[in-house]
Amino acid sequence: STPRIAFGILVESGLIAPGSIITDSKRRWSAMVRADGVLASSCGKTGSIHGLGAALQGAPSCNGWSFWHIETAKGLEPIDIVRQRHLAELGE
Repeated sequence: STPRIAFGILVESGLIAPGSIITDSKRRWSAMVRADGVLASSCGKTGSIHGLGAALQGAPSCNGWSFWHIETAKGLEPIDIVRQRHLAELGE
């Protein structure tokens, strides 16, 4: 199974810069990444990648790793891709 890694670690390590805007795959919802790893949506809600994803959709839960996407050189990619790259660099 995939080793657990906190979203905040990706922000702290500079892989996802504070101030970055992340969206869902269809760009219906967006949020700004804060330096502490918390997301802030344009509607004023804040939360974790999982909590805010669920709140915006009105869902009981949400896998934030697959829900949120970030613009990369290859286009819009799930933030899970960034997590996988980080784990690969760590040799996990």
